[in-house]
Amino acid sequence: MSSSPPSSPSRLLPPAPGRVTFALCALLLGLHALWVAFPQGDPVTRLWISSLIYIPTFIFAGLTCLWNARRHGDERAAWRILGAGLISFGVGQALYAYLLLVRQDPPFPSVADIGFLLALALYAWGFLRFRHPPLTRWDTLRLGVDVAIIMAAVGVYAWQYVLWGVLKAYAGQPVAAMIGLTYPVGDLLLLSILLLISLRGGARPGPRETLLAAGLLALIVADQAFIVLGAAGTYQEGSWPDVFWALGATLFAAASFRPPQEHALFAPLAALHRAALFLPYVALAAAFALLIATHGAPGPAARGVLWGTLLVTALVVVRQVLAFVDNARLTAQLRQLSGELEGRVQRRTAELNRANAALRELTDDLERKVRERTAELEASQARLAHQAQHDVLTGLPNRALFQDRLERGIATAVRERRKVAVLFIDLDGFKAVNDTLGHAAGDELLREVAARLQDSVRRNDTVARLGGDEFTVMLLGIHSAQDAALVAAKILDRLRQPIPLDGAQAHVTGSIGVSLYPDDGADALDLQRFADLAMYRAKQGGKNNVTFYAPEMNAAGTARSSMEVGLRGALERGELQVVYQPLHDLSGQVRGAEALLRWHSAALGHVSPATFIPVAEDTGLIIPIGTYVLNEACRQLAAWREAGRPIERMSVNVSPAQFVRDDFVDVVRRALQSWRLQGRDLELELTERMIIRDVEGVSRRMAELRAMGVRLSIDDFGTGNSALNYLMTLPVTTLKVDRTFVQALEDSPGAYRIVQAIVALGHALGLDVVAEGVETPAQLLQVRDLGVERTQGFLLGRPGPPEELNWEGAPESPLN
Repeated sequence: MSSSPPSSPSRLLPPAPGRVTFALCALLLGLHALWVAFPQGDPVTRLWISSLIYIPTFIFAGLTCLWNARRHGDERAAWRILGAGLISFGVGQALYAYLLLVRQDPPFPSVADIGFLLALALYAWGFLRFRHPPLTRWDTLRLGVDVAIIMAAVGVYAWQYVLWGVLKAYAGQPVAAMIGLTYPVGDLLLLSILLLISLRGGARPGPRETLLAAGLLALIVADQAFIVLGAAGTYQEGSWPDVFWALGATLFAAASFRPPQEHALFAPLAALHRAALFLPYVALAAAFALLIATHGAPGPAARGVLWGTLLVTALVVVRQVLAFVDNARLTAQLRQLSGELEGRVQRRTAELNRANAALRELTDDLERKVRERTAELEASQARLAHQAQHDVLTGLPNRALFQDRLERGIATAVRERRKVAVLFIDLDGFKAVNDTLGHAAGDELLREVAARLQDSVRRNDTVARLGGDEFTVMLLGIHSAQDAALVAAKILDRLRQPIPLDGAQAHVTGSIGVSLYPDDGADALDLQRFADLAMYRAKQGGKNNVTFYAPEMNAAGTARSSMEVGLRGALERGELQVVYQPLHDLSGQVRGAEALLRWHSAALGHVSPATFIPVAEDTGLIIPIGTYVLNEACRQLAAWREAGRPIERMSVNVSPAQFVRDDFVDVVRRALQSWRLQGRDLELELTERMIIRDVEGVSRRMAELRAMGVRLSIDDFGTGNSALNYLMTLPVTTLKVDRTFVQALEDSPGAYRIVQAIVALGHALGLDVVAEGVETPAQLLQVRDLGVERTQGFLLGRPGPPEELNWEGAPESPLN
């Protein structure tokens, strides 16, 4: 008997001939049942039809099993044997019909019994050829005893109600008695085989097993009825036992359409094992119940019940002995395995102790190195953070830090229902000091001005240097414009006082423009812009005075409106163009490109991105424009790749308004998929300001983009807040050194140190560093010496259409 793994049953429909023969079989069954229920015609006609009607039923059922056998893989032999058994029964019935109808005196036994008995043998053989998982010797022995108990118990009842009657009916006819007993005994054998297969199957019966069991039970009912009625001389052709024979054949044929019930091999089923534990005792109880019911009855039938019950009892005792021996064997094995397991546990525990000791030593060393490295990194971060957020010369907050504090101050003013004033201060006469006393004196003057401005305001106010001789002041928590006017007057008074510089005295004044929140605007950028407009009006008014912003100063508002109108249709009119600036590696080869947006308006002419990008962001037009740039950049990269250009990736700037949208990651994914690009082919450039506005949301989208392979760059690094702690937590891949630092490398040692620190920080965090704004050979040589991975700037290639991109690269030694 095979125990190989089941082959996957075909999912196709069964062969057409099998469906046809089964349909004929089912049709004949229905006609047979109607005939038995409502016989027609004279006795001779009824005899002929009753004797012949279920012969083709068995033939068609056997053919169905034979046709469908090919669907059952390694079980095809079992189904062929079952089909042969059905055909054998049909042949036997044909012989019996011949003897009955033609010879008109069928003997018993006859040659027809050969076909019937062969069918029983073929059924048994076919059942045994079904697939089942292997069992141990003890399992097989115990199952055999259980089956013997059940057979003996069933045999007790068969002796009482069937076998003894058959023996009496055929007294003096040993051959007839032997064949007559073969049918009930064969039925018991088939029942035993079915039980054995069910117990060995290791799973609940499926549709196939259920149909086979039902068919077998139908055949058992027919055989038992035939023997009992035949022994009594009351059997008639066309009676109800004939329908059960036809039903059994039809159910066998139906089972051939069903695949076997799938189950895991070697898996003991708790439900079947519990049933196997109680079934022998149920059989014993049933035997004793019959013994009690026949107690005191005379004759061989009662004695057969007694001896059968004793046999069942003996088999149950044998089963208990086998169970005891098996339990003892399993207990010994368990002790042996427990000893081996305990030894292994002890050895493994010793190994783990040694490994833990080594790990603790390694962990202590690693923690020490991490603490040292963390301290160094924190110190470096603190220095870089201060340098990135403060003016190098005066130590005052720079533009980015002032912007951040102004935004926070506005938020506070909203809660407290106070005002905020922004003072934009430009020094009058500073250029003359620089020209006459030199840059060193000019630097000293700026430091003194910074000190005087700080002395003129409160501790919670902010003084910042924007660059050159321009300063800004934020006044928090004021009640009216008069408060701002008093502070501005105090500042002008302090600035008018002479400033001693190396034995000389410098005299400067200031022009101050003032804007108020919420009177003039509610946005930090607008307040600074309005204060700047007011400062220029102060200069126009004779300098050394204070001017408050008025709406009529905002003449640029009209131009902005015109720009907004023109920008709304620029994309559809084809006025927006994406140009590309090459990015070079240390060898000077072009390895990437940055996509930049240009607008040439039919009405306004060439408009600077610095002018129209803020308008696009304010109006929401940046969303479709940004999607257009992203798709166009991906399309161009795919075109370059197809042309054989060595472009590793494309860099695209992302607006904060784009990045915060929930569908931004999907937009990026669709753009890459549209042009069959990978995530690693794209680098998105983000600003520091975008990161610190919504760290949680930015972090989540960054993680999703990095999971796709998209690289992330922080653009203009060093000019914003430079929230360095975010570099350790956010999945950034690249830092871009702002052009202002790169372009100051030749003139300012401080700029060189800043770029050097940014490169060192980026490399310490495993990030690539890009230097942008390279415009001279000296700058290119310096940034390459500092170890940046990529460079870009006008020296290497100006932004232009894709066909004008310089693929030749930069010279290896730019200063030669």
